[in-house]
Amino acid sequence: MTLDNESRIYVLGQAHIPIRNLWLLLLYASDFYKYGTERSQGFEENPELLADLLANILCHSVEERLIRPLTPAFMLRKQDLRRVRGRIDVLRTKTHQLLTRGQVACRFEALTVDTPRNRLVRAGLMHLAALVTDRKLGHRCRTQAQKLADLGVGRVGSRSALEGVNSQFSRNDVKDRPVVSAAKLALQLVLPRDNEAAGVGRAAISDQEFRRLFERAIGGFYKVAGGHSGWKTTTGRYISWHKESETPGIQGLLPKMQTDIILENGAIRRRLIIDTKFTSSLEIRRHGGESFKSSHLYQVYTYVRTQESPDDPLSLSSEGMLLYPSVGTSVLESFTSGGHKFTLATIDLGASALEIREQLLSFLER
Repeated sequence: MTLDNESRIYVLGQAHIPIRNLWLLLLYASDFYKYGTERSQGFEENPELLADLLANILCHSVEERLIRPLTPAFMLRKQDLRRVRGRIDVLRTKTHQLLTRGQVACRFEALTVDTPRNRLVRAGLMHLAALVTDRKLGHRCRTQAQKLADLGVGRVGSRSALEGVNSQFSRNDVKDRPVVSAAKLALQLVLPRDNEAAGVGRAAISDQEFRRLFERAIGGFYKVAGGHSGWKTTTGRYISWHKESETPGIQGLLPKMQTDIILENGAIRRRLIIDTKFTSSLEIRRHGGESFKSSHLYQVYTYVRTQESPDDPLSLSSEGMLLYPSVGTSVLESFTSGGHKFTLATIDLGASALEIREQLLSFLER
C-alpha cells in the first residue's frame, strides 16, 4: 500500500491539515527527536519521508542484529511442568488438579529473545510496511519482521507493543535507545481513513489525542531547538499560589495550576509561559464582531501574575503566550500589562515543515 502524503485530516471543524504535518507533530513529540536529533534532521525537513526513513533505520538495525545472535533477556514464564522450577503456583496446581497428572504449575524466569523491545521492533516493521511509498522497502520490512518471528519474537498489537516497553535504559543497553524510539514513533504514525467524495481522509486520531499531541509537540520542539540557543524548557510544571493571610481550609480548596510549557533563558533574562489551546483563537461576540476568548486570557494572565516575587527576578518581567493551531490563517497580537508582555499567536499547520519551524523559532526572538 502506498500513502498519498497530501491526504489531509480534519482538525478545527471544517479545516484540515496534511498528514505529513501530523507526522511532523508526532516527530516533535517523540523521544526519537529528543535523543537522536542528528538522525532526525532529514525527517524534520521532509516529514513526508518519515515512514521511509524510519523503515530504513529499523531494517538496518535488524540486519545488524542478525549478524550475531539476538541478545536474550530474562522474562517471567508460566508453565505446567513435571518438576518444580522457580515458584509454585499453588492455586493453579490445585484448581486444575495437576498433581494427579504428575505436573505442577510453576512461575520462573527464563532467557528468551521474545522480549518487549524485540516485539516492539517487529511490530514497528509490520506497521511501516503498510506506510512506506517504496514497494521494495515495504518488502524489506516484512522480510526482517519474519526473520524476527522465525527466531521466536512474538507478535503483538501496536498498543500492546508500546505499553510493554520499559523506557529506562542502563549503560549496557543505551545503544538501543535510538532503535526503540524509532520503533515507537513508527507505531504512532497514523493512516488516513474514510476517503470521502472530496478526496479528504480523516486520520485515526481523536480530537482529545490531537490536543495532547499538539501540546507535547510544541514542548518537544522547544526542548531540542531552544536548547541550542540557551533556552531551558519545562513541560507540565505545577505552579503554586502565592498566598498571604490564608484561612485553615483554603489549601485543600484552591485549584491546582499546571502550565503547559515554560521557557527560560538566563543569559537574556527572559521567561516565557506558553499555554497551548486546541481550538480557534477567536470567538463571535454576542452583538457582532470577534474577540479573543476571555477565559483563555484570564488563565494565562493568572499564570504570570500569581508568580511575581522579589526573590525571583525573572517573575517580575515574565511573559505569557496563548498558542493555537490554525490552517491558512495567521494571528500574532500582543499587549503589555503590569510590566508583562502577553502574546496571542497561531501556528499554521497547513504550511510547510520549514515554515512551521520558523514560526516556532520566531517566538524566541524579541
